[in-house]
This record gives sequence, structure tokens and C-alpha cells, in this order.
Amino acid sequence: MQIRIGLEENTEEGRFLAYALDHPGCFTYGEDEAETLIRMPLAVLTFDKWIRDHTAEPWAEFTDLDFRIVERFTTYNLNESYQSTAPGIGYQVNAWFHDDWRPLTKDEIDIALKVFHWQRDELLAGYTTLSPEILEMQRPDERWNITGIVKHVANAEHWYLSRLNLTDRERQDLAGDPVERLNQLASEIDRVFPTFASVVKVLGLEGEFWSPRKIVRRTLWHQRDHIEHIKKLVFPEK
Repeated sequence: MQIRIGLEENTEEGRFLAYALDHPGCFTYGEDEAETLIRMPLAVLTFDKWIRDHTAEPWAEFTDLDFRIVERFTTYNLNESYQSTAPGIGYQVNAWFHDDWRPLTKDEIDIALKVFHWQRDELLAGYTTLSPEILEMQRPDERWNITGIVKHVANAEHWYLSRLNLTDRERQDLAGDPVERLNQLASEIDRVFPTFASVVKVLGLEGEFWSPRKIVRRTLWHQRDHIEHIKKLVFPEK
């Protein structure tokens, strides 16, 4: 199986992010391109095992793997006048791959929703079993505590949907309770994602292109990224 990779160089964070373009939710990071690619086989096999832990009918056979970088993108920053600025100043424009133009199929959307809800179950299972002390603990060098991270996951999903005008809710309308907020956005995603099938739509907003495929890619990346983030906070490496 060929694993098509979209490689993003993040100039603000000083690292690379490799997306498995045909398998949203599967990705890895590295300090440089070589390290990122070296880590990709393990990321794919971990993703495969995770799928098989959730279903007896996996949709892909990850064998005879052939890894190919098919696209590269370097992030950049813009100010309010759409002029280039230094990393960390203004709005960071994240990867737009040519692949993001492709309309999604119904099968791809069905798979994306499975991955999304399995991730969500994992996030909620962790959040609802941690003590209030752990959830509210403010750790050094962290922007949010764990409760803040969980709210951020929902907020980001709301923001992604807003890129294509796909939600009527305003940020201030979201529930204050983190679990309820996650459930609100899960309902929105269940409503919106099925409407993406065969849709050819691209919109530019704040200097960045968005499409249904990019929203799916970013949604499944972001939720998984913060699940792993929370795990590292709760179980720090010694």
C-alpha cells in the first residue's frame, strides 16, 4: 500500500508534521524532514492497531507499505493587511495541499466519522475519569490546564466549521461545561460531515484556503494531537 504524505513545515513551532493524506487522523511529528519520515511507519502501524482495536472490519490493509511525500507546504504568517510577517506575528497560515481540493466520497466520510467518534470516546473516557485536582492543575509552560485543553478541542472544531460557514452557533453560545461543549460539537459534526460527499467547495478566509477535505483532515489531526497531549501531562516521561 502506498502511503501518500503531505509534509508541513511549521515555521512558528520549528518542527515538521507529516499527514497520511488518505488516512485522516494518522500523522507524526519530527524536528526535521528526515526524522518525521522515519517516524511515519510506526505512526501508520499504531493507527492500524488502533482501528483493529475498535472494529472487526478494518477498511484498509497496511501491508507492503510504500511511503511517498507527494506534497510539501511551509507555513507563513500574515498581518491584517495580508502582508507577510515573521513567525509568531499575525495569523499563521497552515498547510493547504493540492489534495485538499479533492471532493470527499461517502465512504471516506463514513470512515472519518468512525475515527472521530472513537477519538471522542477516548478523550471523554480520559477526561471523565481524572480527578478535579489533575484536571485543574496548571502546569509550567502549558497554556491551559486539562479542562482548558478539552474546551480548546471543541472550540477548534467550532472554528473549523465556521471556515465554510457551516455552523449557526457563535463561540459564546457554546456550553460552559466541557463535556456538554464536546457533545455540542460532535452533534454539529454528525450533521455537517455527511453533507460533504462529492462537494467541490473551496473558500479563502483570512489568507487561508479551506475545503471539506481540509476540515476533516484538521479535525481528526487536532483531536488526536490533544489526546496525546493530555496523556503526556497525566503520565509524564521520566
